[in-house]
Amino acid sequence: MRHPGYLSGIALAASLWAGAAQAQSTVYMPDVVELSGPGAMSGTNWRDGVALAIDEINAAGGILGRKIETEHLDTQSNPGVSRAQVQKVLDKDPYVVLGPIYSGSVKVNMALTQAAEVPQIVGAEAADITTQGNPWIFRTAFGQQFSMPKIANYLHDRLKVKSVALIWVNNDFGKGGRDSFLKEMKARGVEVAADISTEQGQVDFGSDVIKLKSAKADAAFIYTNEEESAR
Repeated sequence: MRHPGYLSGIALAASLWAGAAQAQSTVYMPDVVELSGPGAMSGTNWRDGVALAIDEINAAGGILGRKIETEHLDTQSNPGVSRAQVQKVLDKDPYVVLGPIYSGSVKVNMALTQAAEVPQIVGAEAADITTQGNPWIFRTAFGQQFSMPKIANYLHDRLKVKSVALIWVNNDFGKGGRDSFLKEMKARGVEVAADISTEQGQVDFGSDVIKLKSAKADAAFIYTNEEESAR
């Protein structure tokens, strides 16, 4: 599960780019996020956190006396739509772009904000998002290169497992997590007894549960989106 850290993301944007706000009557911070499609659960939580943070900042006087102006644009959990929405808000000269959450969407639109030299705060966790040297991209959560060693240490050092079954979602988020997880398990000598791929938006996990039980592993690690995890 992701932990976007909504308030800290908004506060970071406010502190880093407050100086530029002096020349405007408002500070435009659009939110491009998954409000429909498979990512709607994650996206609506993110949207609500953004709205709460902006309301609190505006109630406290805004940024240097200027209120934050925002709008929430739906990516439909589609990378192509996400890219179009980011281009749309860049045409309005934002100080920062918030979102999206899905790693696949971030990968196709982060080049736009980099070219425009506009900071982008995202909820995505795929490791390669912040390893490409893009100085304009910021996370609100651990990247997989940092989170997976912590999970691996917990399984190996605290739970003392000898084998683990892995279920992961087949998208950029899941693939990156799976690769990092397998690497960390191998380094600790923990057997991966099952390596089970599921699909984004999947509703029936009956056959996957059977595979999971058949593996007879000491533990199971489920790495899917919130939408699949809630089912």
